[in-house]
Amino acid sequence: MPAGASPDPRLARAQVWIADRRDKLRTVFLATASASGEPEASAVAAALDARGAFLIRVSGLAAHTRQLRETGRASVLIAEDEAVMTQPLARRQLTWRCTAEFLPPADPRFPTAVEAMRARFGATLELTLALPDFHLVRLQPQGGRLIAGFGETYEVDPADWTKLTAFTPPRRNV
Repeated sequence: MPAGASPDPRLARAQVWIADRRDKLRTVFLATASASGEPEASAVAAALDARGAFLIRVSGLAAHTRQLRETGRASVLIAEDEAVMTQPLARRQLTWRCTAEFLPPADPRFPTAVEAMRARFGATLELTLALPDFHLVRLQPQGGRLIAGFGETYEVDPADWTKLTAFTPPRRNV
């Protein structure tokens, strides 16, 4: 067995899936809520920065942008493609709890973040850079959970997406 390989085939499959999602990331589902709790969900283009944070470019006209400003929090979902999944009730999905930080053009991290997005989206990104209502937001994962199938749930380390720990739900006193 190669060094670092998991002896558990289910865990190994989960690690391969999650590494593939990270490498091919282009779109995430974003969940936000207003300060009063009004929810919003949307799909947004995303790239990753060198430290593993999601970079998104969002319009100031969108509800999720206002909610990100109000609360500084979001949830990011990366889900198995419907075209390839075999069991909709056991769809593989990775959810991250994130803090949100707006990066204005004067922020020293802004050029590097733009370059990370440009590497993923090319000319399409250029359109948003010319629009004054668009904002660059950095979503820093605080913790993640992967559902890899029936009875296969893992906590995910934000620093290393392939570092998975079996999730044990809290026990209830009955």
